[in-house]
Amino acid sequence: MYTGKPLPPMPEVLEQAGWAVGMVHTCEQSALCFGSDRREPVFARPVVELCRDGPRAVVLPCTSKDRSNHPAFRELREPEEVMWVQPSDRRTFVFERYEVVDRSALRRKLGTMAHGPRITLLEWVKERH
Repeated sequence: MYTGKPLPPMPEVLEQAGWAVGMVHTCEQSALCFGSDRREPVFARPVVELCRDGPRAVVLPCTSKDRSNHPAFRELREPEEVMWVQPSDRRTFVFERYEVVDRSALRRKLGTMAHGPRITLLEWVKERH
């Protein structure tokens, strides 16, 4: 959810990371700010895990709404970047604003990113902050 507010300082654990964890999970929507203003609420949405910090995880929320022309979003391409557990025709766009959630809010694993795209994704996030 874009609020126009400046971004909070990047967590130290994220600054020190060389690549993202790269696991794509479903995350309880109630743990996220992104998507909280939907007309029709959903229980969960996909997120990409960037790094872990004890009981918390730094994640990037995702959407299937086409955001190919919006610079704050980046498409996760299949199969070059993500190997999905259950491949589908849906396109997935990751949002640039990270969120910190409790790891217990991460549910089912949806996919895994290859190593090269994990590095690229984290660099993309860092250059925006």
